[in-house]
Amino acid sequence: MNVHEENTGRSIASRLKHRFIYALISFGGRPLAYLFLYPLVFVYCLHKSVRNKSRAYIMRRFTPKTKWEFFKHTFRLNLTFARTLVDRAALGILGSTQFISSPQARKTCEELIQQGKGLLLLTAHVGCWQSAVNCMQFLNKPMHILYYRNPKDNDKTVAEHSGKKAPFAFINPAGPLGGVPEMMSALQRGEIVCAMADRVFGNPQNTVEVQILGGKVHVPYSFYRLAAATGAPIVVAFFPWKGRGQLASWVLDPICVKDEGPNKQHYQPYAQQFMDGLMEFCIKYPYQFFNYFDWWNDYDTTNN
Repeated sequence: MNVHEENTGRSIASRLKHRFIYALISFGGRPLAYLFLYPLVFVYCLHKSVRNKSRAYIMRRFTPKTKWEFFKHTFRLNLTFARTLVDRAALGILGSTQFISSPQARKTCEELIQQGKGLLLLTAHVGCWQSAVNCMQFLNKPMHILYYRNPKDNDKTVAEHSGKKAPFAFINPAGPLGGVPEMMSALQRGEIVCAMADRVFGNPQNTVEVQILGGKVHVPYSFYRLAAATGAPIVVAFFPWKGRGQLASWVLDPICVKDEGPNKQHYQPYAQQFMDGLMEFCIKYPYQFFNYFDWWNDYDTTNN
């Protein structure tokens, strides 16, 4: 396991601070918890180590000219992320959120599922992905989430807050073969598999080169190979935070992947298509990109 895998999903705040936020939500709802986030995020942003986590993205997305501009962008980005975490906790504690999705997007997903080949839902570390996966029961199919639960993650899931069974099952990417057999079996049963297609977990050789924000990065290609092997359609969806207790869906046109054998370069165009959608999302929602590491430097390091 590499350094980024060890830090994936790792909490910055202590368990005590998490419990304090949960108490604020219980007693005062989202408004009280949101109010507390302003000083909390401000103090965190004073730490250079915190600012450096998003530095690469902020410099590429905003090109700030002064340290103050950089700090403001950092604060707004981290404040938005903190709000999405409060909303996820509130979904479990209070049991309510507003999920805004178009009838056309729902109809598209339902029609694809009816084909009986399963559905591969690809998203990224942007917006309210953590809440969104708890709001898709309308699809009426078992869902499986490819997800690594870091032992140092102090944040509770929605199900842990509510005491109810989660509407999905986890597939561990750190398991044998990266969870591919479990994903394949689920798709062959006509079920839904959801995965984050923007982050490498496992062998860095199992990636393809794509471009975003004026630079090159690596992303996994295995999802597109899996879709080709099973015939499962791909839906790329992002879930922007729209305000207090509100999230929406941003659904791209479905992707049908042709099976062109094991050569990974055959699947690079599909990965770039995913990244183009992610780029559009970052343009419209610039403070909702939550990959807290230097994606572009990782590419340079791997290729040197």
